[in-house]
Amino acid sequence: MQANETDFGPHVKDIAEALENKLDEATIVEELRQYVENYGIDLATAKEAIVRKHYGDPRTLQASAFLPLANIKADESSVSFRAKIVSVFSKEINLKDGSQKTIFEGEIADGSATLRFTVWRDEFTAKPGTILEVTNAYSKGWKDRVDLNLGDRCRVREVEDEALAALDVPAAGSPTAGSASDVAGLRNGMGSVTLTVRILDVQEREVTVRGEPKALWSGTLADASGSCRFTAWHDHKLQADTIYEIGNAYVREWQGIPELQINENTAVGTVDAELPSLEELAVGTNYTIDLLDERGGASDALLEGHVLAVREGSGLIFRCPECNRVLRSRQCMVHGEQEGQPDLRTKLLFDDGTGSLQLFLNRELTEKVLGRDLDSCLELVRENYSAEALTEELEQALLLKPLTVEGYTRSDDYGLMFFARKCQPAHNLDVPSVARQFLAALEA
Repeated sequence: MQANETDFGPHVKDIAEALENKLDEATIVEELRQYVENYGIDLATAKEAIVRKHYGDPRTLQASAFLPLANIKADESSVSFRAKIVSVFSKEINLKDGSQKTIFEGEIADGSATLRFTVWRDEFTAKPGTILEVTNAYSKGWKDRVDLNLGDRCRVREVEDEALAALDVPAAGSPTAGSASDVAGLRNGMGSVTLTVRILDVQEREVTVRGEPKALWSGTLADASGSCRFTAWHDHKLQADTIYEIGNAYVREWQGIPELQINENTAVGTVDAELPSLEELAVGTNYTIDLLDERGGASDALLEGHVLAVREGSGLIFRCPECNRVLRSRQCMVHGEQEGQPDLRTKLLFDDGTGSLQLFLNRELTEKVLGRDLDSCLELVRENYSAEALTEELEQALLLKPLTVEGYTRSDDYGLMFFARKCQPAHNLDVPSVARQFLAALEA
């Protein structure tokens, strides 16, 4: 980084004032040049270092030039700005050492842009509508988005600013850029989410946070577009089969599935709104595979499609009696050699014309497909001295057959996986039409 003396002008004056003019300007310029040009340190950090070196208080430094939020780029090590808080909420995260930490996230605006921000300090009390003056924050890029981070080195203070005070930004709880207007639109990382939903079920449970027991409430909520799981970290007195407007919530994923997070900063109130009944919402939501893939998963999905293949690992399997993992050559990856407990499962390649995924049927559904229970399957394997006979029966029962399945979907490094709770023949599918679509897609 190169800088000339005129670039240092206002910063030299700032340092001199912080040191009560005890250091001459020529010395300050030389030390700034040393830090910035020789050591590659940004100006804000260099100024603090010089003031601290000469026994001054870095907190008396004036804020460096404030950038409009729209001008802040990804991966900048030191940025300063003034902006108005649109929304803010706290949440617990797990650190690499296994401990938990409370952080604060939200959105901040200055008229040029609205950006996400994260505060990594233990305390943050600013509320929506507060105007912040921030110095020495840093930025990160995430999926073509710039996020601001306020760490321990960052200086934050609440200020008055008439222009920002008059700025027309969405109130806390209102939909903002990147937020969803319905449950089907929820995506991981969204903040300031406002939804009108019906609570399908809710349970209180206890978890341990920082070594202390903490009550939370979890369950399922839905609107006409779909359903999802939720976790409430504050007691909002949620009741099943009641319609609520939920504002200033946020979304994070669990096993690849978007889950709505509700805390003490979330606005929750009952409303009189038109939504499908509890019974209608409880049957699940029709999805296509491409939508599930784009969304990252769903907790209660209905799919119709065809079985293209019965995959290796289907039929009779043996599980570790200690951890329930599937054994490979009588070996558990955690507990070593085991006798194993017999079980049934089916792994399928399932396609609906918009995409494909791995479909898993558990023991109960596999028994239903085969028309055999586990004991009968064991007897068949013994009679044929091989598990292949069971696999052949699965292929005869399922291969190229249309199915309707209901269950939950998650996505990980291995792709999209659907874990079925219900499975039945799909009598309503137009098989010739679907076949033509599939062949056309292959030719394309």
